[in-house]
Amino acid sequence: MKLKRCVNMLYPILFAPIYKEMVWGGTRMMQFNKKSNENKKDKTNIRELPYEHTGESWDISCRPNEMGIVENGSFKGTTFESLIALDRKAYLGTRLHERDDFPLLVKIIDANDNLSIQVHPGGENGKSEMWYVMDALKDQSLVIGLNEGTTPEMLQNSPLSCLHRLPIKKGDIINIPAGLVHALTKGIIVAEIQQNSDTTYRLYDYERTGLDGKPRELHIQEGLAVSDFQNKHPKEVVIGLSFVNGAENTARLTYAIANSYFAVIKYEINGLYAEDSNTEAFSIFTCVEGSCEISSATDKFETVTLPCSRSVFIPAGLGSYTLNGNCVLLKSFVPDVQKDFIEPLLSRGFPITDIKFQTQFDL
Repeated sequence: MKLKRCVNMLYPILFAPIYKEMVWGGTRMMQFNKKSNENKKDKTNIRELPYEHTGESWDISCRPNEMGIVENGSFKGTTFESLIALDRKAYLGTRLHERDDFPLLVKIIDANDNLSIQVHPGGENGKSEMWYVMDALKDQSLVIGLNEGTTPEMLQNSPLSCLHRLPIKKGDIINIPAGLVHALTKGIIVAEIQQNSDTTYRLYDYERTGLDGKPRELHIQEGLAVSDFQNKHPKEVVIGLSFVNGAENTARLTYAIANSYFAVIKYEINGLYAEDSNTEAFSIFTCVEGSCEISSATDKFETVTLPCSRSVFIPAGLGSYTLNGNCVLLKSFVPDVQKDFIEPLLSRGFPITDIKFQTQFDL
């Protein structure tokens, strides 16, 4: 297909999910998809999972070996990379267009079994991430950080005794900076927003074999070298700061996390809510409950339907758009932390002390 460089053809972009087979995966992602579409005549958003052990759905991915393919509108069938190349400013934003890479990766993860105890390195090529709990068993907990006093020797020799367990429930938000040892546990489904990196160091994996029947590789020395033994990072659920917004008060926005790599704001939508794209930076909406219809003022295409467990890319130059539905969305983007996160909260009357203690931000 011959692509045209045409800014007025910007519209909300859906990508075909890239499914990953994992030894700990399952089939529960399809349940969310079916539930959000059960009352709709159009069932085209319902799809079967390709694997019995489907562990991840990469919804927003621009990587050489995991390249998103546009699923809707005039650019259907186009690769994410080719789409951005049409006009980097219009798609990525005036602050991000000179980057060589696409900065974010968005996934849905089904932990049908315990995941490995793991940690990620830091820096521009590292991996900071966050989780939003879409579903969890009763009295569930996950692994976030290490117990006080843990040493590298203790973690290497007796890893399970060193782990801090955090009780969680549906709707919780957890920030996972690089260096924080962590693991999902059996029965949890999360939306994950992260740096566009897949570097993971496994510290322990329950002596489990992979899908090929061979023991899965561990990276103990690499993991120990980057793990946080000083407890620098919070090991708690992010409370966030919320306010009602919109002409008809149809949205509750909760500012949760912001750092140099990504920001996350939770949108609880009840009706029609309108806002403008940020010309400096693209954004992504991930539906974690209910479903949503998204339309732009200049959109010549059909309204985009966003079911639960799917994500949509909002080009920086899109302009005005509306969100319509009864749903919970996660808005993720690469922020100017002061301008895009702290100042909006200050303007709503939140004192800086509340911002420091109820959100997790890093300038």
